[in-house]
Amino acid sequence: MKYLRMIGLVALFFAFLLPAMVRADVDTPDVLITGNPDFIVSDSTYGQHETEIMEMDKAVNNLIIGVDMEKAEKALVRCYARFRYAKTGRWTSYLAFDGEYHFSAIDSVSACQLMFVVRDPERGKTAVKHFSVQGNYLEEKKMEYFMQKPAPLDVKAAWAKPAVVARATWGARPPKSSYTPHTPQRLIVHHSYLPNQASYKGAATIRGIQNYHMDDPKTSWADIGYHFLIGPDGVIYQGRPEGVVGAHCSPNTNSVGICVIGDYDDNKDQLNPKIEESLLNVLSWLASTYKIDPKTNLYGHCDFAPKSCPGTVLYKKLPEYREKILKNIGQ
Repeated sequence: MKYLRMIGLVALFFAFLLPAMVRADVDTPDVLITGNPDFIVSDSTYGQHETEIMEMDKAVNNLIIGVDMEKAEKALVRCYARFRYAKTGRWTSYLAFDGEYHFSAIDSVSACQLMFVVRDPERGKTAVKHFSVQGNYLEEKKMEYFMQKPAPLDVKAAWAKPAVVARATWGARPPKSSYTPHTPQRLIVHHSYLPNQASYKGAATIRGIQNYHMDDPKTSWADIGYHFLIGPDGVIYQGRPEGVVGAHCSPNTNSVGICVIGDYDDNKDQLNPKIEESLLNVLSWLASTYKIDPKTNLYGHCDFAPKSCPGTVLYKKLPEYREKILKNIGQ
């Protein structure tokens, strides 16, 4: 098996090889390992494949694993991952997942190993084609905070859910594997960077971002990473259901990702009233529905990653939005 390890600037270089229209502003991983296991089960009821141990060039405490496969109609495929802690050298047990796995811990890991098991009573053809392991390190204090359950907000007034374009309406592909349920506890605002406002083409842009997240070999995620996306026209699109783990900002568990289409760094795209109204409506509805205090649990992507996302202009507006959200829900 051949593995490709790309760290920091190398991963960023490959990002520029993608069409600019559909890049989206995802995390640049500290560690990226991809592999093509060429594991095929055909004319058999059972097959198993274990990768070699994959050493990481940097210890990380957040990982997303994505697996691409072609399954026979009756085949059952289970993926497994285990991790070696950097400080103790001890391994976790194998942890089962469907096609996308999220690992977060205060203690960092420095190696991982994958295993794939196929069962098929009809002896069809199933192939595990590709996998991606993305790892990021978040300082321990932030990880400790992020892994705590925040106190629920005592909401005084419910805020109605705004109109949202359903997945079927914008032409979403079905997810490649099952989701992992979670409870929304934090809200994280993003910008897409690319596509920017000028290249926005409505639903076609959302499909492009989904294709990038699902098909690029560096990600291979189960679905579009964000939970909601907002166009320059104020139209709100449903990404993943907010009740499942996304792929937008490590650590992803218990956070909801809202992406505003455009580049909101200085001297780039400008916010407009339609965008701001839709963003405030989504955030107010999420805060009131899931009892999330925006004063302490509304962030920009840059609070957890070394980048400007959601753009300096949009990020500077977050304190104002926090106050407006609290007013909307009767606080």
